[in-house]
Amino acid sequence: MTTLTAIPSSPFLASQSLRTESLHTDSFPTVSECTVAQAAKILDMSEGCVNELLRDKIIASRIVNGKRLVQQDSLMAFEAGYREGREAMADITRWSQEMGLYDD
Repeated sequence: MTTLTAIPSSPFLASQSLRTESLHTDSFPTVSECTVAQAAKILDMSEGCVNELLRDKIIASRIVNGKRLVQQDSLMAFEAGYREGREAMADITRWSQEMGLYDD
């Protein structure tokens, strides 16, 4: 048995029908996501550096409506390790200076 579907009377109604049928929950940003600019501010680095981390899949992201959204749980995990690494480098630099191994 063939089911007949009503054809919208105008191109506008047809486009509206298609648009609403194609909406999915994964088409919208969620609360647990942020923009590349927001991620750059959180990490205190340039958007270019953040984009490099995203491109290398070090931080998880997805593209929604042409915009890249960063997954905040992945961002926070990276930020914790990044902060820890920066603190370790600061300690090494301080120790080197104290031992006279580091030139100013």
